[in-house]
Amino acid sequence: MTRAVEKPKTPVICDVELPQDRALRRTGERLIGAVTDLPLRYAPFFARLAQLWEAPEELVVSELTRANDRQHWQMSLLPGLKTFDLGLGPGGQRGRARLLRFAPGSRFPKHRHHGDESVLVLEGGYADGDGREVGPGQLQTMPGGSEHELVILGPTPCIAAVSERGLEFTGPLLRWASKLIG
Repeated sequence: MTRAVEKPKTPVICDVELPQDRALRRTGERLIGAVTDLPLRYAPFFARLAQLWEAPEELVVSELTRANDRQHWQMSLLPGLKTFDLGLGPGGQRGRARLLRFAPGSRFPKHRHHGDESVLVLEGGYADGDGREVGPGQLQTMPGGSEHELVILGPTPCIAAVSERGLEFTGPLLRWASKLIG
């Protein structure tokens, strides 16, 4: 009876198969580690973020570097949502620029936009109230006056870059709470 010989498993990090050679594998692990942290994690989006936030790429990189420090992220009143407001100075036409981190399975309640809103998904994904799914690299734009809600899809967080000009919740409880806290 012949026994099958198992080949040693090749380590896989971030869907990249690393070589068996120990030195090469360590180099690969360091490289992958460097690009999984901010700002390099979102390097493919630098130009699109600069356009979305109406800011030079150098400032985008600087803000993403700052976002790597968890102390700059704020808890929100909504369960499963953390926000990072960008320090880009006066917004001009841009309005408010920020990053949002939604926990898997969380929901963002129905709300109405005061002005245009653009959302660029960097990781994860969501479905809006109309059933449209938006995933990594996709941009969703909603005109002022539009209403929608969303639910985070899949087992991973959704990280989104946002440019918006204000919103209000349309449900009575959240509308009241928003007025109460200003």
